[in-house]
Amino acid sequence: MRRTAITGLLLAAATGLVACGGDDEEAQAPGTTAAPSAKSEASPSPTTTSPAKPAKPRLARAKGEPRISTLASGLEVPWDIAFLPDGRAIVTERPGRVRITDRRGRVRKAPVAEVATQAEGEGGLLGAAVDPRFEKGKRFVYFYVTTAEGMEVQRWRMGGGSRLALDEVVLGGIRAGSIHDSGRLRFGPDKRLYVATGDSGEGSLAQDEGSLNGKILRLEPGEYRSSTRSPTVYSTGHRNPQGLAWPARSNQLWSAEHGPSGFDGPSGDDEVNVIKRGGNYGWPEARGENQQAFEAPAFLWSQTVAPSGISFVTLPGSAWTGDLLVATLKGTSLRRLRVEGSKVEGEETVIEGEYGRLRAVTEAPDGSVWVTTSNRDGRGAPAGQDDRLLRVVPPAG
Repeated sequence: MRRTAITGLLLAAATGLVACGGDDEEAQAPGTTAAPSAKSEASPSPTTTSPAKPAKPRLARAKGEPRISTLASGLEVPWDIAFLPDGRAIVTERPGRVRITDRRGRVRKAPVAEVATQAEGEGGLLGAAVDPRFEKGKRFVYFYVTTAEGMEVQRWRMGGGSRLALDEVVLGGIRAGSIHDSGRLRFGPDKRLYVATGDSGEGSLAQDEGSLNGKILRLEPGEYRSSTRSPTVYSTGHRNPQGLAWPARSNQLWSAEHGPSGFDGPSGDDEVNVIKRGGNYGWPEARGENQQAFEAPAFLWSQTVAPSGISFVTLPGSAWTGDLLVATLKGTSLRRLRVEGSKVEGEETVIEGEYGRLRAVTEAPDGSVWVTTSNRDGRGAPAGQDDRLLRVVPPAG
């Protein structure tokens, strides 16, 4: 099944640009805690015959408090961020526009694709992921899209000028709803594609073995580079998971999920889970700490924050390295969860209130963290520059 992309549409949205770095920012090479010494940068002696090794890329690290700047403004519900191997980024906008940035975060004025979508309620153009073999000729970008037929995972091919054209519908048969469409796509360390699906507002689907809703699905390379009707159901019992991430050098999948507002239990509505293959996370039979026969959450909030995108800080030299960042919508904050193994040992609020609802969070190749706002999604209070693409430089550690 194919659809024709609407091309050539220009988005007349202003973009506020800033250069990467700043006076309170220091650069560090991966694997180091300080800039290389003069001795380490010296030229080889005349008797050395081996060529000099290329310098390691430097990572953005702030002196003292994290540094926050605006890369772009005037966006419309930027839902996800996916980095290309060359450091540019794909940014999806929920109404259907696909934007691309340069390596410094400057957004090209014209979209590189227009995705046909039925953007009602919480649906639209949502998650994005770049093929792990993009540099090897598999120039594919994958999107999670609400259509009239339901939710789809679509494969798009990048051609000249970075334009994208629809290549194939990889997976369909996922029910769409006005709420709980979930929508996050991520490639794992195993090079498989993981798809988070919501219950579409009908909780019973999360426990229905015949439904793809309320699940985390896994697609093999032969499936996402072709198509499938029967992906692996990796876990079940999910309400509205919107975050997927792995720690560095680990196959341990983590997820963040919206709980039901107003739950009158011993803990909060929203949770972070460590996902086990074949695990059942309880919805709608159990929630919060009342799990009984189901998998218990790794972390619960005492009040509703509506967690969306999550990202581990995997690159070295930061005080946050190894921890999990969570963008929250109702909580209007970026939270840092201190992680030890499969346990959450504490929480810190990094950003709160200043930028409104936060949707996506992704670690950039330079060690900074990119975050999108979601104030034009019908539930926020947009400011003049909304929506924005933010850059957060973590503190050096």
